[in-house]
Amino acid sequence: MKRETIQFFKIGKEDGQKFLKLIKEKFKDQDVIDKKYKVVKENDYILFPLVDDVQLLNKLEKHLEYKFEYQIVTQKAIPNPKFGYKSLEKLLINEIPEEILNLIPKSYDIIGEIAIFEFDKFGEYERKALGPFKKKIARAIEIANKHVKTVYEKKSEIKGEHRLRELALIYGQNKSETIHKENKCQFKLDVMHTFFTPRLVFERRRIASTNIKANEIIVDMFAGVGPISIQLAKNNEVTIYSFDINTVAYNYLKENIKLNKLKGKIIPDNIDIKDLINPSNKLGSLLKSNVDRIIMNLPENSLEYIDVACFLMKKNGGIIHNYQFCEKPNQIEKAIEDFKKKLNNYNWQIEKILNAKKVKAYSPKADLVVIDLYINQINNKNERIKSSDL
Repeated sequence: MKRETIQFFKIGKEDGQKFLKLIKEKFKDQDVIDKKYKVVKENDYILFPLVDDVQLLNKLEKHLEYKFEYQIVTQKAIPNPKFGYKSLEKLLINEIPEEILNLIPKSYDIIGEIAIFEFDKFGEYERKALGPFKKKIARAIEIANKHVKTVYEKKSEIKGEHRLRELALIYGQNKSETIHKENKCQFKLDVMHTFFTPRLVFERRRIASTNIKANEIIVDMFAGVGPISIQLAKNNEVTIYSFDINTVAYNYLKENIKLNKLKGKIIPDNIDIKDLINPSNKLGSLLKSNVDRIIMNLPENSLEYIDVACFLMKKNGGIIHNYQFCEKPNQIEKAIEDFKKKLNNYNWQIEKILNAKKVKAYSPKADLVVIDLYINQINNKNERIKSSDL
């Protein structure tokens, strides 16, 4: 995909700006200068790297006739380290058949040095058509993202209690462990054996920068490798109990606590969150009716853990960040109503809806929704904090 030598447009320095103005006016929707390579300055001349398109360059020469003195020269090009490709289609124009270009996946996830993309969402015809070109597409992803060293293909949906998906190596190093940087934090993880999505970067930032009071006791029910817990503790003087049933994720969580400088304290544990309501569980007894804020980021079935949330929450009230997959339309209203029904079963109620919104699309029929709620126990109305204090 890279050329060792390319053609340059060689022009005097005094005409450089005029040349740039002309191509901007005459070639609005076409790239004449190849931005993958550096512009070269030699004595009194500027050499602009040209795209590898004979017809376009012939058209350029017609527009430039008698306007400037110039030369088309061929020499070795210097890669531009700041260049970023606008799209995989553009990068693959001369690499795969034109009729295949529009089938290329429009988005993919980058986690540290690993990229993950999906073909299985297409129909059988598209999968067969793209099949022979997977490695070229994966190679293009690596070129377009200079930090990527490995490209995997999604081979299944998220499944199981650990929320994992099957991945197949398409290109690069067969290494599933990486360090992902996000919002000034670092997260070490294994994409094969832990759940992590970079698509919640802005949601995690929102939670971490919300109105958190000093010394809050927080429970992150499904912490994974710690993306929410660590960002909360980095910015706030709080104590967070971070739980995950996946032993691999728990071990990475412990590593990530050490990797990041935190204002607050994180206490990790490798248990099923349901174990906390067992009378013999010492930690559950310690946390019972003592928690200020709970994060329930298990959208597939977070409502099944409302009993645990009510067990942990201070009776006079606290804040829940609850995530659900809800079908359209009226998905936000459905999320609130479903949560309310479950909550009432345990003699708790929604005191105030602090925030409710769609986080991202999940499928053609459903969205990921977050609802931030202040809840309290119905029998403790006299003890509850006033909504105006929130």
